[in-house]
Amino acid sequence: MKILKRVLIWMAGIAAVAVLAVAGLVTWFTVRGERQIAEQEIIDRHAEAPGRFFAIDGHEYHVVIRGDVNADPTGAPILVIHGFGPTGSNVIMPLANELAATRSVIVPDMLGFGYSEKVAEPGEHFTVEGRVIALLGLLDSLGVREIDVVGHSYGGSVTARLALTVPERLRRAVFVAPQIYPQTTPGDFIAYLPRPTARVAIWGSLGGGPGSLVGRACAADPKACDAHRIARVKGTVDALLAINNTPRAYALPDELPNVQPPALFIWSDDDAIVPPESIARAAAAMGADSWLVPGGNHWPFAVDPAGVTERIRSFFAAGIGPEAVPGAESMP
Repeated sequence: MKILKRVLIWMAGIAAVAVLAVAGLVTWFTVRGERQIAEQEIIDRHAEAPGRFFAIDGHEYHVVIRGDVNADPTGAPILVIHGFGPTGSNVIMPLANELAATRSVIVPDMLGFGYSEKVAEPGEHFTVEGRVIALLGLLDSLGVREIDVVGHSYGGSVTARLALTVPERLRRAVFVAPQIYPQTTPGDFIAYLPRPTARVAIWGSLGGGPGSLVGRACAADPKACDAHRIARVKGTVDALLAINNTPRAYALPDELPNVQPPALFIWSDDDAIVPPESIARAAAAMGADSWLVPGGNHWPFAVDPAGVTERIRSFFAAGIGPEAVPGAESMP
């Protein structure tokens, strides 16, 4: 019994040391990260933003507009909806700019992303339904009735909900590597952490931290990387934390067959962020056309910009007749 008691005491001591070591590491991680956030999250979104700001339902949205949205050659502009990430529309802006060569284009930053307002409280405004309400408010403020839509990644779930909510306002919809179904993300565990530690975890995984997706992408030259600058807009971490702590609802599987506008899915079977099988499942549920970009991963428009642009132009033109789109006669 004495030996067993000694072993138990020894094990308890080891456990106590381990707990203290972990607590020390967490404290160091938190203090160091909070200092990094305070030093680097200093960008003024109003001073840096390239587009215009709109007040919608009490919040401020940043929107880039190319061309005259009320004089599109086809009768309706293209709404481009970005995916989940601190940089908002920056990721998909190259595609939007290509589409703007022949069409008018509306490219908003959804609330909490990019240069739009950094709301620090979770709520309906961060749900898919809330984002659809905001987008409709934006379109109404611009005097736009009908649209074609391109939605990337998380923007695909917003596009699906938009199509289900106001099918009469959507002519056609393109889903690029869409995240339609719920899936586990690196941010899921963050909701269970103390707020200071959660802020640092968000900074390091979803925000502008050096180990985040943005940080790694801009590691070669952060000063010349637009994404790194946008991820350092004041309030980004708190907005990302609020978004992460808001339950995200998606278009339900049994609703997808009700999507009325003709749809096109552009994706790749090597997507490392959204499971390709879930994209194929959503396309089948909608009865949508599909086009695979070899080696496109989660950003097929970055791997084959010309091909993706022309495929989208062709798909939209098919719904209105080639005579309405400049250059459409040469599209594949």
